[in-house]
Amino acid sequence: MEQLFIVEDDRSDERTRRALRSVRKSQEFSERVFVAEGDARSIAALGQSPGVRTPSQLTADAADALSPAERLSIDAWQSRAEPEAKVRPGDGLSWGHKDFRAPR
Repeated sequence: MEQLFIVEDDRSDERTRRALRSVRKSQEFSERVFVAEGDARSIAALGQSPGVRTPSQLTADAADALSPAERLSIDAWQSRAEPEAKVRPGDGLSWGHKDFRAPR
C-alpha cells in the first residue's frame, strides 16, 4: 500500500520519527513531501502521527507554505488515480479485431 504524505517538521515528534522508520519512501518530491510504501498498519500509524498530513488533510496555511514544485508533485501524484477522460474507439483491441477502428 502507498500513500502521499506531507510532514510538518515543527509539529512532528518521536512518534512521527518511529512511524517514518516503519515505511519505505518509494518517491521523494522534497524533504517533507513523499510517497510512503508499507503495510496498512504502518501507513495508518504514520498518517496518525503528529505533524503528518495527507493532501486532503492540509490546511489552507499549510498548502500555501508548499513550494511550487511540491504542489506540482502532489497534483501529479493525485491525478494518476483519476480515470482517463478520453474514450478511444477500439482502445485495447488487437488491430486485427473485427471491432477495431484505426485512428483518423
